Amino acid sequence: MVSIAILSPGFPGTQGGVTAHTQRLARAWSDSGHETTVIGDPSEGPEVVFEQLRNANAKHFLLQYVPFLYGRRGLSRIPERVARQAHGAGIRITTFVHEPWVPPTRLPWLVLSPLQRTQLRRLLGLSHAVVTAVPQWQGLWRPRTDIVYVGSTMGALANQASPKPRLESPVVFSPFASGLRWDWILAASNVLGATPSLTIVGANEKDILQHSSVGTWFHSAWQCLGRLPADEALSVLARAPLVFAPFVDGATGRRTSLFAAASTGARVLSSTGHLYDSFFDSSPIHIASSRREFVELATELWCTPDTAEERDARIDWYRQTVDPVRLDMRLLEVVLG
Repeated sequence: MVSIAILSPGFPGTQGGVTAHTQRLARAWSDSGHETTVIGDPSEGPEVVFEQLRNANAKHFLLQYVPFLYGRRGLSRIPERVARQAHGAGIRITTFVHEPWVPPTRLPWLVLSPLQRTQLRRLLGLSHAVVTAVPQWQGLWRPRTDIVYVGSTMGALANQASPKPRLESPVVFSPFASGLRWDWILAASNVLGATPSLTIVGANEKDILQHSSVGTWFHSAWQCLGRLPADEALSVLARAPLVFAPFVDGATGRRTSLFAAASTGARVLSSTGHLYDSFFDSSPIHIASSRREFVELATELWCTPDTAEERDARIDWYRQTVDPVRLDMRLLEVVLG
């Protein structure tokens, strides 16, 4: 048994995202016999965070990295300072880069992007290992960057979810996910003409109307189920005739909502993009490269009956390739060196 510490700001209060990934890792690694402690309230300062690391007697340290986890503008000296102290204490450091920096596509980001790049490169210079879920980022930092997908953070169903009774509309899970192509989703749902036109899991109508971007797409024909317990959300996904999950950057190993849907055997329709992972070329997830293709695929799938054999094959693919147990043990190997 060895002691591992995970630095994950926002844990445990922040829902979803990196926090959900951290919860899964801590549980899996503890169950495998390693004492695993989650630390890291950035407001306490790097010295306090490092003291928590020392109190955990950790010999291995996983730093969960998204720039905005550590500062409102994505800028903070805390990750580097904690890593420098850990490095000096002989603690092995692994940095998991979930997102590296903002792209220089907006005026404020023209300044923030290079600063965040410098911040991350300084941090990675102190790391013994670097992990990301996006192969397109592998070559940005060092000759060797390990690829480990995040996968689903929803857990497994206690019993295999039944696909019946079948829902009457396509499903969108986690509607506030960044980069979700709502124009593609609405174009497809308009052509299909289902009633309701969409079933939304992860937000209620009030949440959507108050959202600065998704609220502009809202339609009264949507059925909004709100935030559901994990088993209920997975049950809805299992009964979906289609799950829409197209992203501006494409299907990647960090898209937890996509993998959650895949875990139930649902038919999932996603997209290519500038970060698209060719891993999905050989997956049962359907991929579109344009809005027109997305609508055409959605229409074809909508009109084609699904079979139990096809659903079982999709579930088997998920278990064999991206089951969270496999992913967590793979990441553990990297963290332990």
